[in-house]
Amino acid sequence: MKTRSIKRNLINSISAIFGLFIIIVFTFVDVSVDDWVQEQFKTELKEKTSQIKILAHDDITSRLDNPGSNYVYQIWKNNQTIKRSASLRPYPELDLLHTKIPLNSYRLVDVTMPNNESGQALLSSYLQRNKDGSSDYMYITVSTSTKSLDRITGILDILLIGSFLLSMIIMRIVAKKIVQQGLHPLESLNRQIKKFNNNNAYSNGNFSFYEQKHYSEIDLIIKELNNFLIIHRNSIENEKRITSDIAHEIKTPIAELITLTEVHQRFPNDARLAETFTDDILQISNRMRVIVENLLLLQRTSSTIELDKEPIDITLLLNSIQHELTFKYQNITNRIQLKTQLNTVIIADEFSLKTILTNIIDNALFYSPPASDIQINLLNNENNIIIEVINMATINYSDTEIGKLIQPLYQYDSSRSDDNRYGLGLSIVNNICKINQYPLSITQTTKGEFIVTVSIAK
Repeated sequence: MKTRSIKRNLINSISAIFGLFIIIVFTFVDVSVDDWVQEQFKTELKEKTSQIKILAHDDITSRLDNPGSNYVYQIWKNNQTIKRSASLRPYPELDLLHTKIPLNSYRLVDVTMPNNESGQALLSSYLQRNKDGSSDYMYITVSTSTKSLDRITGILDILLIGSFLLSMIIMRIVAKKIVQQGLHPLESLNRQIKKFNNNNAYSNGNFSFYEQKHYSEIDLIIKELNNFLIIHRNSIENEKRITSDIAHEIKTPIAELITLTEVHQRFPNDARLAETFTDDILQISNRMRVIVENLLLLQRTSSTIELDKEPIDITLLLNSIQHELTFKYQNITNRIQLKTQLNTVIIADEFSLKTILTNIIDNALFYSPPASDIQINLLNNENNIIIEVINMATINYSDTEIGKLIQPLYQYDSSRSDDNRYGLGLSIVNNICKINQYPLSITQTTKGEFIVTVSIAK
């Protein structure tokens, strides 16, 4: 694929536009100068013709018969030649162009001079007043070579062409300089990008893109690049934390399995160990299974899932979730309070909605006082269906800590003393909400009420 250059395209475009303008200007100048020279030539020829008429009438044409003269003439009276220039003597049988034209008029025509050079002839007719008062109808033809005219116009054309080429060269140099100066901030930014790519130490450092002089277009690019760097650094830190937390979560049950097995091998006949060994192995294995399943679900929802939207009875779905959580919370029926303002049927992906509500309700039940109520509100707005899950939290979170709750494997209890919670539920909920484009809001009131809100577009 041919690589294009913005710099080269700008220089070529500016050169083409101004080149076209210069061509138009120089063409106009060339035509105007040629017309002016032609007009001067014609005027000079008319003046020469008038001079010949006067001198010929006074019989002093000897002044005009200068051997070095560029003009030749011939005068007719009643179609009879009465005067010829001395330069026509070598051509006695040659007559100049003689064409009838209206009285007192002029006509300029292209001719071939006696010496075979290109020339122009001025034809004229006039009345000659004699001394006795009579008048004669006269014709005169004055011819001259256009060699000097062609030479002058040629020189002017060469000068104009040279000026045009010089103007194009100067204009291209200026355009190149202007474009280079204009693209300097972009080239400076490009050097910073190369510097960043060639030095991995910047990836984890406080490197940021900048420009000493501010340009609206460059500032926008720099802003987006710096935002990308912030996201990139946060992603790296988040990946490091997740890797460490996953290793910790998996390491703990594996260490328990190894320890339990080693103790059982050392004391195989200990009845107390034998009685609980199988149950302990099964419990630890189930914990590992739950961790792995949640991690796989987190990974699955981090990219994309197939959505199959269909009518869902929200009441039946909540009852199903309540039934599935009964083994963990025996008093769940008494604790959950449902308040609805809408038709219980909504259009959504069942897997997504069930996973979202299961995790939110499970968290609300677990992180609230044992006998407290969990309020679920189904609100019907103009454009959205809003699901609110409200519980009285046992912990007062800061705004920063609330923002971290959706991070994978984040737990408020840094010691991770609870083996049944892994910090994956709200991360999975957040991923699924993003895929379904459901706005997710997590807040806590000053009274300690923890509110999770999910908005579903109608």
